[in-house]
Amino acid sequence: MRIAAMLSLLTNLSLAAQQSPRAGSSLTLPDLPEVRLPFVLRAVNDPQNGRGAFSFDGREIPPVIRTTPGSQIRVEYVNQMSSRSGENCVDGPCMNMTNLHFHGLHVSPAAPQDDVLSMMAMPGETLRYVVNIPNDQPPGLYWYHTHPHGESYQQSLDGMSGAIVVDGIDRYVPEVRSMKERILILRDAELHPNDPVSLRLKDRVQVSPSRCGSQNENPERIFTVNGAVRPQIGIAPGEKQFWRIVNASPDLYADLEIDSEQMTVVALDGMPLAYHDPGRRTEQFHHLLLAPAGRVEAIVTGPKMGSKASLRSLCVNAGSDGDPNPAMVLADLDDSVRATPSLSPGRQSQTPAVYKPLSHSLTSALEKSEPQFVVNFTEDKKGFYINNKKYAPTDGPMTTVHIGNYVHWRVMNNTHEIHPFHIHQVHFLVYRQNGEKANRPEWMDTVNIAPGGSADLILDFTDPIIRGMSLFHCHLLKHEDKGMMAKILFR
Repeated sequence: MRIAAMLSLLTNLSLAAQQSPRAGSSLTLPDLPEVRLPFVLRAVNDPQNGRGAFSFDGREIPPVIRTTPGSQIRVEYVNQMSSRSGENCVDGPCMNMTNLHFHGLHVSPAAPQDDVLSMMAMPGETLRYVVNIPNDQPPGLYWYHTHPHGESYQQSLDGMSGAIVVDGIDRYVPEVRSMKERILILRDAELHPNDPVSLRLKDRVQVSPSRCGSQNENPERIFTVNGAVRPQIGIAPGEKQFWRIVNASPDLYADLEIDSEQMTVVALDGMPLAYHDPGRRTEQFHHLLLAPAGRVEAIVTGPKMGSKASLRSLCVNAGSDGDPNPAMVLADLDDSVRATPSLSPGRQSQTPAVYKPLSHSLTSALEKSEPQFVVNFTEDKKGFYINNKKYAPTDGPMTTVHIGNYVHWRVMNNTHEIHPFHIHQVHFLVYRQNGEKANRPEWMDTVNIAPGGSADLILDFTDPIIRGMSLFHCHLLKHEDKGMMAKILFR
């Protein structure tokens, strides 16, 4: 890395926290290592604070995994965490069990691929993943993170996650080939009451003092970008760059905005806009809400000469029972940062683009049909539920689907806070929200369900490789750990 002192995510946060919040003291955006070949990833405890971390090539910096449609991701995942954890998970002391989920990829849920149910490594054990990327995998930004039930929240909060890039998005938007690529991973830095370091962190990112909605609690965390607090991103006036952003927070929402600039969005949740609609290559957004686990890939233009701009997260009202999501500055766009290397958005694709449009007659019939399955989110003081049931690892499937069809589901939120719905292995079309037809239906793998609201989805269950037992759940990971998850059997 260019900043040699940042040998780990948490060290990076600590260093950033000590910086003065004055202009000119910002850190440049840290670069991330990349890997294409088979590699070893280790789960470790940071020697300074005991928190969980990913170690790659001797450093606590999770690599960006790059792959292509038709290729494999091969990972030897070694659990070198302590058998006695100093951290607390939702049901008591953590056990430091761990595994990997390849979020958003249309791959098999069976071992040794995206299996988060039977593949589990206790301290001292090793898992070997061989994940086959299908030839028609939509090229874009995905990510990997741990998924041990009961410990997902804490491991995600500790930073045990990384980005996956499936090359080939230039087939849909050729102009990105000539642009610098930025991969931005949003994670959390914790805030503590009456703590001088936390006060400096809040001041540095300019946490808004105004309340967001009806929440009265003080914010507990802020966003970091690639492990740094409010870094500078080098971009020349008028320069176009290709930014790929993943919200890897366990429960913070990121409503992204760049001062006085529009984002030209190319893909959402790894899915190119043109994949299902060849006539829709890009879309202009002034701001875009990313749920936890959400991703956006967009062309960003540097501000005019002499003007300043920042990447911000706007205030998000998560509902009366939700956690505070205040407005804050994530990073500054700075044309004075010249040391940034030219970053290529991957190999130029040699194969033609794959398109998978749905016929109007099919979508119209599904939209008019009654849902084949309803997901109902509820919660009380004892836990979080789907269809009045709290998840247990010994559960059988809540529902079974037969592969080969598109299916209409409805997700309902009978609580007083937002819940982001996520299902493994597939994307879905969000065509109706809160009973109203969406102005701009989008293909996603994680969607926000408003308090008291609903979403009607067309799920793509057509791929024969996804046979096996999988999961759907709320992607507020503390809710997932406390029971808001269920199994689905693909046949």
